[in-house]
Amino acid sequence: MNAVLEDDVNLAALAAQGDALLPKLNALRERDPIFWSKTSQCWVVTGFDAVFEGFSGTLPLLNGKMESLLARVLPGDELRRRIPNAVRVMPRILPNLDGPEHQRLRRLFVKAFSRKLVEGVAPYVKSRVATVLDQAAAQGEVEFNENVARQIPGAVILSILGMPEDYVERLKWWTDGTTRALVAFDPPPQLLDGLEAVIIDMIETFTPIIEARRKEPRADFISALVHASEGGVSLDHDELIAALNLLVVAGHDTTSNSMTLGVRALDRHPEAWEYMRQHPERSVDSAIELMRFIAMSTAQPRIAARDFDWRGHQVRENDVVMLVIAGGNRDGHAFPDPEKLDLTRATDKSLTFGPGVHHCIGHMLAKLQMGEFLATATQRYARIEVLEEPTWIPNLIFRAVNGLKVRFHPRTR
Repeated sequence: MNAVLEDDVNLAALAAQGDALLPKLNALRERDPIFWSKTSQCWVVTGFDAVFEGFSGTLPLLNGKMESLLARVLPGDELRRRIPNAVRVMPRILPNLDGPEHQRLRRLFVKAFSRKLVEGVAPYVKSRVATVLDQAAAQGEVEFNENVARQIPGAVILSILGMPEDYVERLKWWTDGTTRALVAFDPPPQLLDGLEAVIIDMIETFTPIIEARRKEPRADFISALVHASEGGVSLDHDELIAALNLLVVAGHDTTSNSMTLGVRALDRHPEAWEYMRQHPERSVDSAIELMRFIAMSTAQPRIAARDFDWRGHQVRENDVVMLVIAGGNRDGHAFPDPEKLDLTRATDKSLTFGPGVHHCIGHMLAKLQMGEFLATATQRYARIEVLEEPTWIPNLIFRAVNGLKVRFHPRTR
């Protein structure tokens, strides 16, 4: 067992270790799938059954966690003084809600972000993937993360919002400011200041658009969100801003990261690339297995609502519980030969999109984009070669790299 796990585990340190994270999670699971870290002051849950149970809604684990987690960084009064807009808006995003309030907002979000909307954007996804790949391949060598991976889901989200493509760079800034503050383990206060700046900018950007769509609806997500109602009750302004933040971050950055890490993994597994070329009809299933393997979706935090016994462990009220999706997705009890990228593997057990009541609303859009990207790329190119190893962003929730330099190799036959 790695020495770092002999006594304890430092999650903040692990988050920056890239692929070294994964064997350490395996070692931690072997030691105890529900492990109390004195260093990180939280439970680290890495076993498939325990992670699934943690997401199921059957345990007293709360999602309403923002201020509880950030209180580890700054006292509540100082948080409300320093980042008033973020403290007001961010607790209204779906991943930070529980119970009836979560159910109400989720139903309204689903009404707007419907299957019909996703199916309607499919032709644009196909066209955008082809355009971006053509532009990148023409350059030969390119930084993949920003020039390919972000340009596809970023433009797709803007299309859904009814906004022009030149907002892609603004999406990046909104996303970076949000994720660096909220997905780091115990973020430094200056990252919270960045989050506040993002929320202020989103309010200033979207408020006039929301008001315009309220008066004159269009065939876009913002119009659908503004006019969605249940029992005569619609989303208030803070809830609308929170929903748009969630769509931008979860619908854009996670798919971008998955494409980048996926290309990196496939360059190391040319047999998987060839399998996808021969089986484009399985592109969505291949994408789900690839996302399990790359472990982009790494962990989600919860807060214990009360004391309870969990498989022989005494969890106390207000304890932080990290449900480590990347650990559960590599548990050999659930996935035979879990360290293998196996595109023929059944995908029904994958934890990537989160089981239970908080199952990712955008999973259909993510699968659509990943599937189209993989099918098109493997048909057109013999290889997307990674030219140098990337540096990793210290992100424990969604794994990501700072950039990925690649070379496109056109298929000659």
